[in-house]
Amino acid sequence: MIDPWNRVMTNLMIAEKGVCENFSNSETSTPAEFPTLFIGIINNADDAVDLENSENGVRSEIRLQSFSNKNMTEARKVMSVACDAMRLMGYRRTFGPRELENVHDRNVKRMEARFRRFVGSLDDIPRFEEN
Repeated sequence: MIDPWNRVMTNLMIAEKGVCENFSNSETSTPAEFPTLFIGIINNADDAVDLENSENGVRSEIRLQSFSNKNMTEARKVMSVACDAMRLMGYRRTFGPRELENVHDRNVKRMEARFRRFVGSLDDIPRFEEN
């Protein structure tokens, strides 16, 4: 199975260094630490198969949510860095970034964006270098 999630997660952790140090792959409305960036898979469906039914490409769809317990400016900064990083990995934003009301805790500011990209079996998402 072609699964770009690990590379995306690692790259976002590198890109966010100094801006956001908390990451989650478990969906929650109120993370334990702030700011936090949630990285989740919406879809990773087959998009190209060969005559032997081998997977040759997937349509990778990633959802990001940024959380801040300070203000929306901090949540926007985290999301802005993440959006730039996703673009460098070849993803196109298909939704957002949009502010979401956090009904479980109105003191927590939350933003969401969604991204999509075709990832082929011979395709390699660029690896970010740590500074």
